[in-house]
Amino acid sequence: MLFLVCILACEDDDENTNGTGVINFSLIELVEVENATSSLTLNIGIDNFNHSGGIIDVSITGGNYGVDYETSQGSSNFALEVEPQSLVSTFSINPIDDDVIEDDVVLIITITAASGALELGEQTTLTFTILDNDNPLIAMVGFENETDQIEEDSSNPLTINIPFNQATTDGGTISVSSSGDAAFGTDYSINGQIVSNFDITVPTGATSASFEVVAINNGDFEADKSVIFELTEVSGGLSLGAVTQTTVTIINDDSPPNPVIDFSAGNTLVYDESAGTVTLNFDLSDATTADATVELTATGTADSNDYTFQGVASSPYSFTILAGSTSASITLDIEDDADTEVDETIVLDITNVTGGLDAGLDLQQQTLTITDNDAVVFNYTETFESNDGTDTYLTDVLQFESFSLSTQTLPDTEVLSLITNAGSFTDVNDVSGTSDNGLNIFYNAQSNAAGNGQLDNVLITPILQGSGLMDVTVDGAYAFKNQNPASITFYWSQAYDGSGTFNESDWTIMGTETVANMDGEGFGNNDYKRQEFTIDPSADFYVAIRVTGTVTDDDYRLRWRFDNISVNSQ
Repeated sequence: MLFLVCILACEDDDENTNGTGVINFSLIELVEVENATSSLTLNIGIDNFNHSGGIIDVSITGGNYGVDYETSQGSSNFALEVEPQSLVSTFSINPIDDDVIEDDVVLIITITAASGALELGEQTTLTFTILDNDNPLIAMVGFENETDQIEEDSSNPLTINIPFNQATTDGGTISVSSSGDAAFGTDYSINGQIVSNFDITVPTGATSASFEVVAINNGDFEADKSVIFELTEVSGGLSLGAVTQTTVTIINDDSPPNPVIDFSAGNTLVYDESAGTVTLNFDLSDATTADATVELTATGTADSNDYTFQGVASSPYSFTILAGSTSASITLDIEDDADTEVDETIVLDITNVTGGLDAGLDLQQQTLTITDNDAVVFNYTETFESNDGTDTYLTDVLQFESFSLSTQTLPDTEVLSLITNAGSFTDVNDVSGTSDNGLNIFYNAQSNAAGNGQLDNVLITPILQGSGLMDVTVDGAYAFKNQNPASITFYWSQAYDGSGTFNESDWTIMGTETVANMDGEGFGNNDYKRQEFTIDPSADFYVAIRVTGTVTDDDYRLRWRFDNISVNSQ
């Protein structure tokens, strides 16, 4: 009898039309191109089906009906009849394509009134932008090559071409700036220009532009030099293309009067701070004919407490290479301290060479790295048991970030959040034990006006200040095995900057999890699995959990819960 009463009551509830339906636009902004090949359907959602229907009045302002657009209702002001128990009312807009160059058309679509068993909700206005597709011939400009070169003693100038993707209707100007270690007027000049930053005038109908670089020859032995040209601005019927910068190398043609010295490319560049005395080698292009003095300047994050030059702590440091030498070396004494610190660098430059040597061109600077050997034990665990129930406790107090990504079409509120549900989460010391607080995401398209769509959101821990091999664990459980489309990806990152923008290229995947995988391993609905990973950060880092999935008529509801995020040194 109780079962029969329940069935009858549920059937009565399904047939109840005594309620009121609240109406809202499902979106707030749409954009379409003027030459779209099909009409765009707009939906007005109704929050429940227990209503007897009614009338929705719609008004469209902005643009000209019959000139810029048409509607399926034949007018810019119309009424939509809503059948009892309907959950959506639709109409369509079709932009009208013309050959007129004009501004984009912005339509404001407003639900002005509702009658019958319907009433207005909060989102009754939608902006619809029609993009004009009739443009003048705007030429896109960019350098033909990203790199080029010219010999210092070349008798012919180097032509730098700037081709256009099409002829320009109106012409215009191209502004070019110059930078780099090559000096204007000393190492190079530009035909027709008196300064290194200049403008090129482009006539109507042009399909390209160019300028000429002239190398200035001198008798000095020196490194190749470069000038970087950049297209900084355009005007008129021009726009900047993809290649806005080109680097021109001026190749030296002068021989050195003496043999030259460079750092050896075979030097070890990374040392543990316990390395003690290490050797730094130099390459000579030939035997010295006279004694030579070489001066090294040291910069970087390491200081005199971290190393010395053969017992000397000063910088610059000078040493002598005797006549007839074909190689040279010095030693560095690396100090092993008990301080826990980040890796430190020694940046060495050959800053002055006198006597029977000259500075070379190949390797005048080397950077050495001293790695710390004083490890720090790192332990982080968040059980979420301190939750006080406030909406912002996760973000404001615990300093987590939880937000939807650009690919998510479901509401931005559908993200991992902190909840209290007695006994529904795990004990930090025993995954089979229980606790009351944790992270949760739940969605049911059949009871949510947003309906089907794409889910894609991420939760990011506070910054974790540690380094070295770490064990990462997260407790996770799913529900609704047969309808749950969401999968989980676990990440860590040293590149993320805390900006609230998730760029997947900044993150390393630790592992993934799906309902099917956990079910195959014997984990049923609401059974927690302790996810276990190993990472090896060298600096401060973050851990993230990403939830993705496509909600459809078949896969229409999901829930994932997480608890006890732990990161601990091995």
